[in-house]
Amino acid sequence: MKAMVLAVERRINDNMALRMKYPDRPEKFMDSELELFSHLKRLHVLATAPELFPTFVRTKCVSSLLGLLMHENSDISIDVVDLLHEMADADGADPDDVKALADALVEHGAPAALMEHLKRLDEAVDEESRAVHQSLGIFEALLEASPELSAPLARDAGLMAWLLGRIKLRPFHANKLYATELLAVLLQQNAPNQALFGEEGGVLALLTATSYYKRREPQALEE
Repeated sequence: MKAMVLAVERRINDNMALRMKYPDRPEKFMDSELELFSHLKRLHVLATAPELFPTFVRTKCVSSLLGLLMHENSDISIDVVDLLHEMADADGADPDDVKALADALVEHGAPAALMEHLKRLDEAVDEESRAVHQSLGIFEALLEASPELSAPLARDAGLMAWLLGRIKLRPFHANKLYATELLAVLLQQNAPNQALFGEEGGVLALLTATSYYKRREPQALEE
């Protein structure tokens, strides 16, 4: 694992250096970008070994990966979301191992970084729509590992406002459904979030979402 982490760190630094040296000549940094993408893909194996999460978070790779969410190449930033989602949702993971990962993500500013990345995504593009869904999955994993994060995520990270904005959009979509589910988690037995819901116009957002069905019947069970 340490060898994979070091390889990724090296590719990140190489790519960053070439992008800074040749900002207007993509042919100069494209090979380094492909190498970085390839080594990121190799890190996905970590999701199959969650017992390594505590060791992984002791490296500086968590911070480096979150920095890649702002990478100009959306293929790289989206793959980081995919990787973090796979790790946060790893099958059969010990809760303590997931907690170690969640704590490291929060410590290094994952909520704010994920929210900024969400603003860059276009749900009309399948790959980016999937990244939105995975981002919500990461937030759900953070809440499961650390329920006390509910209020800070809702207000400080801006998750409540984003969710309310998303559920108002038409038509029905899997991401809209996920947004309503995550909203319910934030509101459940949480007075600060319930107050924030009112401040952010939550009632109007729900009325807007349900008004879509005044003259239209749901077309599927999920809807």
